[in-house]
Amino acid sequence: MLATLKRLAAAVAPLVLASAIAASAQAAAPLLYVTNQSDGSVLVIDTATDTKVATLQVPAGPAMITASPGGRRLYITHPETGQISILDGQAIGRPKVLNVSGKPFGIAAMGDGRLFVSDWDRDLLVVLDGETGEKFAEIKVGRAPAQVAVAPHAKRVFIANREDNSISVVDTDRLIVIATVKVGHAPFALAVSPAGDRVYVANVQSGDVSVLDANSLAHQGTVRVGAMPYGVAVSPGGDRVLVANQQSGTVNVVDAASLVPTYRAKVGRYPESIVMLPDGSKAYVVNWMSSDISVLDGETGRELKRLEAGDGARGLVVVPSG
Repeated sequence: MLATLKRLAAAVAPLVLASAIAASAQAAAPLLYVTNQSDGSVLVIDTATDTKVATLQVPAGPAMITASPGGRRLYITHPETGQISILDGQAIGRPKVLNVSGKPFGIAAMGDGRLFVSDWDRDLLVVLDGETGEKFAEIKVGRAPAQVAVAPHAKRVFIANREDNSISVVDTDRLIVIATVKVGHAPFALAVSPAGDRVYVANVQSGDVSVLDANSLAHQGTVRVGAMPYGVAVSPGGDRVLVANQQSGTVNVVDAASLVPTYRAKVGRYPESIVMLPDGSKAYVVNWMSSDISVLDGETGRELKRLEAGDGARGLVVVPSG
């Protein structure tokens, strides 16, 4: 009887999620996807109501998650098993799994279907076909490459090298490193501004954010934030930068023009990844140790509420409706 119920639940889950996606699209509300590393699951939240619509089982140890432009595909790294799982962002069923070499961690997707994946153990940026997993290139970068961000108009990919105190800059056409830029101590997360003109790098051990010109790679400033910044996001208009500080349990709001912090919100325990909605109205940060999600006012940074997450909430991405 129990086995029958489990099979029925597995069959019904994709239908429930498909209905949730359709309802969200009608309401024009994006969906939030959250990886729970210890649970081996992905939580799906309707951002209109901030309610859970589904929990999806994926291979063990999901870490970082990204979406293709438009949200048709979602890609999740599994560092401990050397896998990348692929979810259909519009009609999700069972994930497709790509077996890759090394320890895939940071991941970014381009509109041409390519994936740029950092390999933490082998100090590589690996370029893959996002559908088949075919390997196009392995590019040597700095030590312990963490998160990855794409500036499509500049045809550049930026990689945070945690153990080298630098970022690597890769040309997306030639697939070569064109520059290595020193930043703060132990860079982990980075974000490219919506205009593609700036790169913000969160440096864990120096407790600051390095700001670089995305084209010239010149340093534009350094912003002191909280202890151990592990996540950074930029508002849709590019005027605000939100930084999640793991050890402080806070999020700083930084004015992008003056590079001065304007607000500090107290959130859950060990906040990590952070994202903003496309309209800038709300931001979401996962709190790893308290297994919850802080919902922030996108303008002020004030915490509005907390949502329950799974065990070891780690990465998140917003997928536009429709």
